[in-house]
Amino acid sequence: MKSLLSERVKGAGKSVIRETLKLTKKPEIISFAGGLPKPETFPYNSLAEASRKQIGENYSRSLQYGITEGVEEFREEVMKWFASFGWKFHLENIIATNSSQQAIDLVSKAFLDPGDVIFCGAPSYLGALQNFTLFQANTIGIPVDNDGINTTVLEEKVKQAQLEDKHTKFIYVVPDFQNPTGVTLSGHKRQRLVEIAEKYNLVVIEDTPYFGLRFAGTEEKPINTYDSHGRVITMSSMSKVLSSGMRLAVVVGPPKLLEVLVTVKQATDLCTSTTTQWIVTEWLRNHDMAEHLSGVRKHYKQNRDVMLDSLAKFFPDDEGISWTKPEGGLFIWVTLPKEIDTEELFHKAISENVAYVPGSGFYADDEVHSTMRLCYSLLSTEKIRTGIERLGKVIEKEMATVSHKS
Repeated sequence: MKSLLSERVKGAGKSVIRETLKLTKKPEIISFAGGLPKPETFPYNSLAEASRKQIGENYSRSLQYGITEGVEEFREEVMKWFASFGWKFHLENIIATNSSQQAIDLVSKAFLDPGDVIFCGAPSYLGALQNFTLFQANTIGIPVDNDGINTTVLEEKVKQAQLEDKHTKFIYVVPDFQNPTGVTLSGHKRQRLVEIAEKYNLVVIEDTPYFGLRFAGTEEKPINTYDSHGRVITMSSMSKVLSSGMRLAVVVGPPKLLEVLVTVKQATDLCTSTTTQWIVTEWLRNHDMAEHLSGVRKHYKQNRDVMLDSLAKFFPDDEGISWTKPEGGLFIWVTLPKEIDTEELFHKAISENVAYVPGSGFYADDEVHSTMRLCYSLLSTEKIRTGIERLGKVIEKEMATVSHKS
């Protein structure tokens, strides 16, 4: 049977996160692994009312097929929300997709041939790396600094690849509170990415599912707003700001590139769920997204603050240990001494009823085994404190063991 599979599937690996979650099912385990939003942040009562109205009164449209580009009324409401951040564009610049993960898949289908070169952060979003691997791309990782991807190294890598006559296609970035590091790309680097894309004939894929979840620092404009040459495609999801179960997102970009994605999408699923689009349209028409997000931000900020305080209190005091301090989103990235392998440490943490995601799976082409991703969004503050205390003891014990061996 394996001989019948495509070459791309044979080379595909399973998600480190999804496989990790299987080991964290026991209720006594405090898990910082899955990047799940808090269900209590979903406006479930008002969404239920919006669902009742749209399915009950607008069934001829909400339960019917729709156009591939997406329901116009939904796209218009999203445009109004984006305009509140100073980001204005036209209806021809936006389409709806079934999640931003599908948008990544459509981009890969539209741009990638086997062996094509793309550039992304090292580390970067695991779901995107999986997709690029599935399409047999040659993914080159670029170091991520405290203000985002290192654009100097990026340009050097792009130059090198093109001198070697490789087919370079796009730069993939998560600019806002990056998954997995939590860092935000600076405004200067956003502009620089667009300049590099224009200079070397590339496209920038801007994946921003945490757009709107800033609770500290200064708001940064989307990379798309720096683009005057039609080289940026931006994905933004409803998963973290409204409901992850809706599987609803939008893609914003130049019409010529969106036309290609629409053609690919027609062969993929015909259209995005009109039911969820109409439900969200109804909700956006009758509720203030800014007011809703203020409550979501308050919850995530409280959890982030508790995790940062707990890390400082319970992790070993060692110069080889550091962590990021995100200004929004869901994640904190921890770096341990190089002698500590977080994949091996994971099983020891599980035995102490605490879990995280080892960082190695977030790298496209590097062997980095001393990092971990912690998600603070889902748990109560009490569980965050307890879980970080457990994890700190596991790390301290491991460091003592490694030190003794050396």
